[in-house]
Amino acid sequence: MHAFSGPLLALCVALASGCATRPAVRPTSPFTQEMARYFDDSVDYISDLDSLGGTMAEDLRRQLSFLGRNSDFIGVVQIETVAVSQDPDGTQAYRLVAAVSETLHGTAPETNRVQLRTAQGQTGYNTVSGRQDRLQTGRWLVFVKWYTDPTDEVRPHWHLYPHSDALVNRMREASGTATDGFTRVVPSSGN
Repeated sequence: MHAFSGPLLALCVALASGCATRPAVRPTSPFTQEMARYFDDSVDYISDLDSLGGTMAEDLRRQLSFLGRNSDFIGVVQIETVAVSQDPDGTQAYRLVAAVSETLHGTAPETNRVQLRTAQGQTGYNTVSGRQDRLQTGRWLVFVKWYTDPTDEVRPHWHLYPHSDALVNRMREASGTATDGFTRVVPSSGN
């Protein structure tokens, strides 16, 4: 019996662990102006769409449908941290760390954390400002569209909704991942 040498053992461990890693997150399509309307780096606080009526309900249903069909990643998350920082240009930005507890569509980052950001002047800034405590309670549905920034780093544009079973079901219908909860067994012919 031969003992493995240190470098050979390290190579085997590295190769084996490399096979177990998840694929890297990446954009599945270019980020367009239309997508920017929906992946607007902001938070909605309405979870019961069925109790709404009129134009607002229709707008939210349309947004959810678009997000469901066009997201690179959809997951159930909890917001671990909300931090305020100042960008080099002097604008204030919020940085949220969302811990993924369930992946509903796409691939979660290897760390199971999504780094979300919104800055002054962006649509989503006011949806985060003053709501840090609320954001850190409960679960959220995050819709992410990955994009590549000018330094070739992959970053998320995103939208958050409060988690509810009805919203998850609606999202599954919109993204085409809905199931009726039953497994169908088809008997094979010949046996």
